[in-house]
Amino acid sequence: MGDLLFFLVLGIVFWIVYAKISKRPIIPWKETAATKEARSGFEKVMSDRKRKNAKKKAINSRKKNNKKGNDEDVYIEEEPDVFADLLDNIEDIKDHMIHLKDNEFIMFAEVRPCNYFLRSQDEQEAIDGNFESWLATLNYNIKIYLQARYVDLDEPIGEMRKNLETQLDLPPNAVIYGQTMLADMERWQLSAPRYEVKRYILFTYKVNLNTLSGANSGNEREQRDKIEEKAFSELYRRLNAAKTILRKSYMEVDLLTTEGIIEVLYHAFNRRKALKTKYKNVKEREMLATYSTADQDQSQIEMVKEMLQQTG
Repeated sequence: MGDLLFFLVLGIVFWIVYAKISKRPIIPWKETAATKEARSGFEKVMSDRKRKNAKKKAINSRKKNNKKGNDEDVYIEEEPDVFADLLDNIEDIKDHMIHLKDNEFIMFAEVRPCNYFLRSQDEQEAIDGNFESWLATLNYNIKIYLQARYVDLDEPIGEMRKNLETQLDLPPNAVIYGQTMLADMERWQLSAPRYEVKRYILFTYKVNLNTLSGANSGNEREQRDKIEEKAFSELYRRLNAAKTILRKSYMEVDLLTTEGIIEVLYHAFNRRKALKTKYKNVKEREMLATYSTADQDQSQIEMVKEMLQQTG
């Protein structure tokens, strides 16, 4: 009996020493802090993996359903988070500029590039030299923004369909061929996402009130007009400088109007929907109108006028 008790105590001592060295709990069925942390981390990894797998299954299921059903909704992609930080800082979009807080402005310029690889060796060297010269003249910050858009063939398809319908002297075989070709073009456009790249230069400028004479005098409206005028003149000067130099490199630089800036933002935030719900359709349906243009009776019009006079 004494030997059994001795070996039992000796085994307990050995277990305590082993548990301390291997950082295990002395009581086997009790978890240590490290064990709890490891288990919670493992459970988190597994839950994240299950969530990702469920998301993939949902996307694949939607793809299969879209292939069987309507071809207009075949595009499955994550919505981008472009310009997300910029939106919190935007005050207005007007006068062909984005008006930010703290008297900062952004002007967009669209660039239509040349086909560099179809040029001769001398022309390529001239393009490189002119582009490097423009970069060397910059003493301010610019941003180059590339936007991939879905290829939109609706306008050329509509033009071809109009010509096909108005030409009354076409043979029947030509009419059938034209209708088949238009149908194939529409299916080709919707069968898989095809992109075209739009290139933009973003010029930014922050007006320093200390260098603007009369900015601190007069009413707030006049001060704001002077700030906006100063910003537009400076940004337009920078755009013209880029336009003059890059024209020598066979690249056309054009000012993007207020409507063009809104269209860029529309495509940035609606990449998946921009092909189906086009910006031009949104504009044509007056969804961008500041005021409602629906038919109203005279009493409603008078009430709105009275409210405007009271608030004005």
